[in-house]
Amino acid sequence: QQGWTKSFDLNSVVYGTSPAFTLHAEHPTGEQYARYLRALAERAKLAVRTGTEVEAVRRRPDGSFEVEVGPAGDDGGGERTVLRSRYVVWAAGEFQ
Repeated sequence: QQGWTKSFDLNSVVYGTSPAFTLHAEHPTGEQYARYLRALAERAKLAVRTGTEVEAVRRRPDGSFEVEVGPAGDDGGGERTVLRSRYVVWAAGEFQ
């Protein structure tokens, strides 16, 4: 067992997986990693919304979250949507 992840690949999304192994690249490019994430989302049938920007995150009394999103790069004229979720994962980095 290596560290808290129980895995050697900190870029893995699921325990025991590795984008480097799947993509046959020791250091996947941002585009390769994006394709890997899209494939995982499709396989798991996740409702991923791309091209959005988070405007606000609010915790609800029941412990769930409201996430207000709008179109990425919008000047304020685009349609805002409020999503509800049990979990929120904040991820930032070089390829966000």
